[in-house]
Amino acid sequence: MIPYKEILLLLFSSLIAFLTWRLQHQKDKLKNIESQLSDRKYKMYSELLYILFDISNGDKIGKPVPLKELSKRYNDIKKDMFLYAPDEIFQTYTQWLLVLSKDGTGINHFKTYYTLLKLVRKDMGQVKTKISLDDFMLFYMQNESEYNKFKQANNWQ
Repeated sequence: MIPYKEILLLLFSSLIAFLTWRLQHQKDKLKNIESQLSDRKYKMYSELLYILFDISNGDKIGKPVPLKELSKRYNDIKKDMFLYAPDEIFQTYTQWLLVLSKDGTGINHFKTYYTLLKLVRKDMGQVKTKISLDDFMLFYMQNESEYNKFKQANNWQ
């Protein structure tokens, strides 16, 4: 007499063990891919933030960032942006570059840049971010009275 119940139980147990192992393997693989993607995004988003501060600090210390270097950095971000950024960030980055090309060295790009950074914060996990344009500009300028003068001079409300 063949013990069918025991054989079926053994087969089902083996199948469950295999499926559990396979599921865990897939989860680990997915987690690794997400980690790599997060690292790439962090690098790209950091560079996006560093550009503005490098430009500002370069002007302050008398060593402006050369236009050729800026173009290379914008293009490097653009390449990564196409691959890794969500559509909304990709489109806002494009809008920011368009405003920069129209406005040159003007200040109108700050509002688009702020929108871009706010979207970046959300993509990096700060989903409930409440940072306003004023918060960002004060963070950037680090001087409340200068920012108020800036707002008045540029008719920002």
